[in-house]
Amino acid sequence: MILHLSRKAAKLLLFAFVSILIPSAIQAQLKHEGPAKAIALAATLPPYDVVSIKQHDSSNESPNEQSATMSISNDIFTAINMPLKSIIELAYDVKSDRISDISGPVESARFDVEAKVLAGDDGKPHKLTDTQLAAMIIPLLADRFHLKLHLQPKIMSTYDLVLHGEPKFNLSQTESTGANINMSRTNDDKILTAKGATMSDLASALSDDVGRQVVDKTGLTGIADITLKWTSDEAADQGGTIVSIFTAVQEQLGLKLQTSKGPVDSLVIDHAEMPSVN
Repeated sequence: MILHLSRKAAKLLLFAFVSILIPSAIQAQLKHEGPAKAIALAATLPPYDVVSIKQHDSSNESPNEQSATMSISNDIFTAINMPLKSIIELAYDVKSDRISDISGPVESARFDVEAKVLAGDDGKPHKLTDTQLAAMIIPLLADRFHLKLHLQPKIMSTYDLVLHGEPKFNLSQTESTGANINMSRTNDDKILTAKGATMSDLASALSDDVGRQVVDKTGLTGIADITLKWTSDEAADQGGTIVSIFTAVQEQLGLKLQTSKGPVDSLVIDHAEMPSVN
């Protein structure tokens, strides 16, 4: 999972770990369960074995050359020229508009981070998932940035995923063993493919593109294999035939994204400081 952004785009970063830019290929597995689940997961995982954190040095970079990169791959988390808030987004599985009260020098600073999980005694990697590796950043932030925060529900605009006639996909009542949900790009289209997904899984995946939390209100049980295709933002900006994600959900799935409001977990930063030296 790789994120590469210009400096301007990095300042506008939302949900860094799913806005992945990988040319003409699968972008990322899309399943997000929010900060409470991330915190609980982090408590069950070992820490990174090797961690390096330093403030980013841009003295030899021109303004047009500066970029920000964040990736999770092969048991390694890497961030280059990233603000703390963006790293928190990834670790806690939360959007930037749900993070408040970062202040002081650490708010505007940018950091280079590399954290590794070393291979076991047998020399083999641990095969940790991206979700696990992201959650393992939580204790890293507490240790090196002395980050302290608390969850606070916030009433925000959301979408309810509801039925719009009859569903246009087959549901199996087989017990879910975990969904495989991916995003890909083909020319001007975005394509979401889901294998063995519950409606809650689908709602989580849709949250990425609609910019709000989506709550499953379909009443449908079981799992399904689903393909959803709509027009990318870049193609929509250029005109031509456009199929929005809202239209695609209705016409291709027999569901609807309905505007709503509800409590959404947000993070309130109680304390954060410049990281301790390596």
